[in-house]
This record gives sequence, structure tokens and C-alpha cells, in this order.
Amino acid sequence: MSNTGDIIRKLREESGVTAKELAHRIGLSASQMSRLESGKRRINSEVLTRIARALEVAPSQLIDDPDGDKVRPLSRSAAAPLRESIGKVIRSARRHKHLTVEDLARKVGVSRAYAISIEDGRRSGLETDFMKKACRILGIAPLDLISLAEEKLDNIQLTQQPMMPAPNTNEEAQGIPLIHSEEHAYPSEVDERGIPRGIIEDWLKIPGVDPSTSFALRVAGDAMDGSGSPSFKDQEIAVFNTLLTVNNGDFALVELSTDVKENYPELEFGTLFCQYFVDSLEHIRLQFLRSELPPFILPSGFVKRAWVMTHHLREATS
Repeated sequence: MSNTGDIIRKLREESGVTAKELAHRIGLSASQMSRLESGKRRINSEVLTRIARALEVAPSQLIDDPDGDKVRPLSRSAAAPLRESIGKVIRSARRHKHLTVEDLARKVGVSRAYAISIEDGRRSGLETDFMKKACRILGIAPLDLISLAEEKLDNIQLTQQPMMPAPNTNEEAQGIPLIHSEEHAYPSEVDERGIPRGIIEDWLKIPGVDPSTSFALRVAGDAMDGSGSPSFKDQEIAVFNTLLTVNNGDFALVELSTDVKENYPELEFGTLFCQYFVDSLEHIRLQFLRSELPPFILPSGFVKRAWVMTHHLREATS
């Protein structure tokens, strides 16, 4: 049986599409696409659906191709509706097993808030192996889960909006991109415009905010959920500006250099949401709001750039 990466490569080549072209269509970098096709990268339902749409096949055909059956055209579902449908299937199966959302979260090893975000369709769950573990607990094969979710979308037509903004797209009309990473807590790569690269989950509208110089991310985890105010809970939204200078004490998304991984193995290389302090000309301090978490004091050269947070939202405002 072929794995998902092999199937994607096969269908892509049959369609005459290069890996670079497919990566651009679905909003990934060429290196991310290479790791995906080689099986070195997890794939979530949203990326799966974007690839399926680009290759004009059904998402389930990318998961399993045991007999080389003819690939059927994709005539329904888009990333967000499919994600929501998958969440409904999981909720139904959980209730059938007489499990509460707390029970499922505990068995899988995630927070209650995370499990709720899966059932509500705000996350895919594959970036943390949630889906794989949940299927085992609920007694559902992953392929059956996708198939059941697709059946719920029979009357939903595939949307035609672009998966990533094309170079000539009027982004101001769309709004502020709400970006998430399927591999890390926060996006680990930055595009040529200085904006973190990832999957665009939604477009936000905030009065008075210029979408061309802003982007938004969901807060990941509870590191910034302190006892005082402000406090940032898991899945809440932080909006950042690409032009403003980060000042001492600002909340910011910080991009770390590769030197961090070698000298501070406990710090995941990529980007980090924290409170930013300049302790001296030589050192900066990255502080979390949970009091039990120690700060990271780093040489200033270990920070490549930082984006200041301008808005904090409890819910998306699309």
C-alpha cells in the first residue's frame, strides 16, 4: 500500500504539475512539499484538502490507494467545511462511546480546549497525532473518518477562493490573514514579505487596521495564560504588525536564529510568542506570563526579528 506522500507525488506527476507549483498553490514552501512527499512531514486534513483540490481528486484518495482504482473527481468540500465535518463525526463517535470531551482529551493526552477546537472544526488534529489516537480510541479507521466527513458535505460545493493570496490578489479586501502552522506551535518560516508562512485559516476584519501590514495567529498552549491581566488563552487570537518597532515590554512574536537550536536545545527553533524585554545592549529576555515558566535570556544576535502585537481577540472577526 502506498503512503500518502507517494500517492501525492504520483498524482502530481500524472497531472504534469511540479512540486514547486503545487507547493505555491496550497501555500507551502518547496522544502515543506518535499518533506511531505518523502513522508518526513505530517499532513493534516486542511492541507490534504488543499492538495486534493489542486489535483482535482477526493481527499480520501490521497490517504489510501490500495488497488490503483481510478481516481474520482473532487466535487465537494473545502478545507474549513471538511474540518468542521470531521469534528462533527468525532463528536458523534465520542458520544456513541459515552465519553465526555474531557474523557477523550485525557485519553489522547491533550487539553480539553484543544479537543473542543477539533470538534468545533477550528483545528485538524493531525499536527499533534490527535486524529490517529482518537480514531483508535473511538474505533474508527482514519480513512472511514474522512469518508464519513465527505458524506456530510454532499450538498456543499467546492469553494473557488484562493488557498493562498496570489501576487495580484487584493488582500486589503480580504482582510488580515489568520495563519497557523500544521507542524509547530507557531509558523517556523517567513516569506519574502516578512510574514510567517503557513496555512491561512481565515481572513479577519478589524476597523482601522491595515491588512497589508498585519497578520494574526492563534495562541498555542498556556505559556501566555497568566494569573493577571493581560492573559492569552489557548486558541485566542493575537494580531501583529510587520512595520512597527518592538519596544521594551511589548508582547511580540519573535523569530529566533539557527544559533538558538545549538545553544539552547530546550527552545524550539522557529518563532515564539512572548513578552519582549531588552535587558542590555547584549541580551534580550523572552518572558512568558505563566509564573512557573522561567524566561529565556539570549544574546541579542540570536533574535532575527520581532513583530509587535497590536490586538488581542477572543474570537475571530471575519
